[in-house]
Amino acid sequence: MSMLLGGTLVVMVACVVTAGCGAGTSTSSAPTAPSAPVSTLSSSPTPVGPALPTGPARYITVGFWQDATCSGTPNATTEFPLHYDSAQCFSSPGRSGENSVSQFSCGQDSFSYTQWTTLTCSGGQVPTGTRKNVTSDGCTQGVPPTQYARILDFSGCRSAP
Repeated sequence: MSMLLGGTLVVMVACVVTAGCGAGTSTSSAPTAPSAPVSTLSSSPTPVGPALPTGPARYITVGFWQDATCSGTPNATTEFPLHYDSAQCFSSPGRSGENSVSQFSCGQDSFSYTQWTTLTCSGGQVPTGTRKNVTSDGCTQGVPPTQYARILDFSGCRSAP
């Protein structure tokens, strides 16, 4: 559509943007309701400094809830990369946006890591970091005590070298 406004031609363009997830396509232009809750935030820690993988990509996925049963859709999920040396530091968004994690280790049905309230895997509120342990068969109360976690995908630990 165009119109003349004070001797200047103004052209108005309407754009419609359709966004989707996944590899499927849609032939309908009508909006549809999501089939699952979309409130889950998903992230993966980002390496701090030089990072050299020690093997093929392997991840473990942990879900986080604010409910002691860890039921329903998690509030957030994190994919921890296991294919780096355990001393590799990663920035991790967390609730404050200023967290870092390292020292990942797999147990029989558990996963442990150390978290700092800085982006450098040192210092912060607890200079030695806070060691966290998550299991695949239970709901683990975390720090802060209103956070609960459970392993959702343990395959990265099962394929450990």
